[in-house]
Amino acid sequence: MNVDYENFEEHVLDGSFRMGLEKELADGFRAIHESGERLPTASHYAAQIAEIVSRNSPQAISPELAFEMYQEILEACEHARTTVLGEEPS
Repeated sequence: MNVDYENFEEHVLDGSFRMGLEKELADGFRAIHESGERLPTASHYAAQIAEIVSRNSPQAISPELAFEMYQEILEACEHARTTVLGEEPS
């Protein structure tokens, strides 16, 4: 997962962080699904990804940005998962 921390807030707020993450997740989820493994829930993945992004950030992420970041990560996980499973997005 590539995160541009220098422009992180802008990318979260304009949706480009979510779009890039969704593509990466769809590729990874597809590989998991094709191997016969069951995909974990979107919220499970979102929490893990948010933790990794926060931990690797060179500076503290404000609570407001952390909330927006999690929402974007969760949406990316949900869309990637439904795309791979061929389900309708909720």
